Amino acid sequence: MKNSSKIDFANTLRGFAALAVIISHYFGVFWSSRDAVADLTNSAILPLEAYPVPEFFKWVHPIIIFNWGAFGVALFFLISGFVIPFSLKKSTWYGFVGGRIFRILPTYFVGFTVTLTAIFFSSWYFGREWPFQLNEIIIHYIPGVRDIFWSRSIDGIIWTLEIEMKFYFVCLLLIALFKRNSWLVFLAPLILFGLSIVINNSLLVWSSSNPRAWQLGMSYMMASQYCIFMFVGVVFNYQFSGLIDSNKAFLIISVIFCLFCIHWYIGPYKDGFVIAWSYAFALIAFIFAYSFQSFFKSNAFFDFFANISYPLYVVHGVAGYVSLRILIDKGFGNIYALVIVTLSIIFISWLMHRYIELPSQQLSKKISRLKLNSLRLGRVDESKQESPSHLHL
Repeated sequence: MKNSSKIDFANTLRGFAALAVIISHYFGVFWSSRDAVADLTNSAILPLEAYPVPEFFKWVHPIIIFNWGAFGVALFFLISGFVIPFSLKKSTWYGFVGGRIFRILPTYFVGFTVTLTAIFFSSWYFGREWPFQLNEIIIHYIPGVRDIFWSRSIDGIIWTLEIEMKFYFVCLLLIALFKRNSWLVFLAPLILFGLSIVINNSLLVWSSSNPRAWQLGMSYMMASQYCIFMFVGVVFNYQFSGLIDSNKAFLIISVIFCLFCIHWYIGPYKDGFVIAWSYAFALIAFIFAYSFQSFFKSNAFFDFFANISYPLYVVHGVAGYVSLRILIDKGFGNIYALVIVTLSIIFISWLMHRYIELPSQQLSKKISRLKLNSLRLGRVDESKQESPSHLHL
């Protein structure tokens, strides 16, 4: 019953988070951040005089301090923090790494290829030169290293996947503690925060004396900030598993969220601190869903978006922007263009889920089972080899 509840409420939130990101990018960013969209798509800026911000922008974004995209990303981070410990506790380190590789890379490879194709078509349509070098593209095909190499973002969304990869690495270092259900795992956000204070105080010096150290320091400050936040989800995992009571969970969540906010406020990315409100709203939403799980039972609508959430994440951004930009340039009305592009991206995401993501996940499970069986056989063989000596004894 509890396992079903875990899947239901987390899946429902995952589906809602996927919709929140779509709302943010197609009904918000495309219209409000035209320079950034033009840069991502290598296209001409959508002129404000000819194409003013639509009326629906105001009622989709009624509160200045609430950002749909940040809200959706924060929910994804909390869900990862909640579910990853379940995987760690039943996996070996190589089983966990193999599972993550097969779950992440094949779908991302296809999604990023779609992104590059969209940029190529946009460049041709608007008469622009191809903007990327080969090394930038190769680095971008390997999630988790682009920020370390300080290479520019091509798809605009990989930064969140990079945070996920760093979080997996931190959790992998703690796998023995997770398997023992140890509270010591909550020292990790404290250590990450402590290191961030040291690095943040060194950034100014590094900016002039050691540019490479400055780049790595900036990458650490970005990753550690959100990894700290993701440990809030780990607290929910421990409370769900009966390892800590509600009062202690509330206290630890409060401390971790404060560390996250302080890190953001004093760090090099403090100009975007207003977005922390959206992370607070996401935490409130997660607490509500966790507390009233009977309201978040499985349903076809949110289950569908939960299933396609990862393909939708990797493919919707630039490809959607390019499609919207060209359709509007061709005279399609705003609403018609949005409906066509949204439905098309959802369909492409479903195809990727059906023919890329699911097969790669099934292959990962088969490899894990083969590895597990080989280990069991190895133990059996060892016991057989040892049996004669035991008889002599």
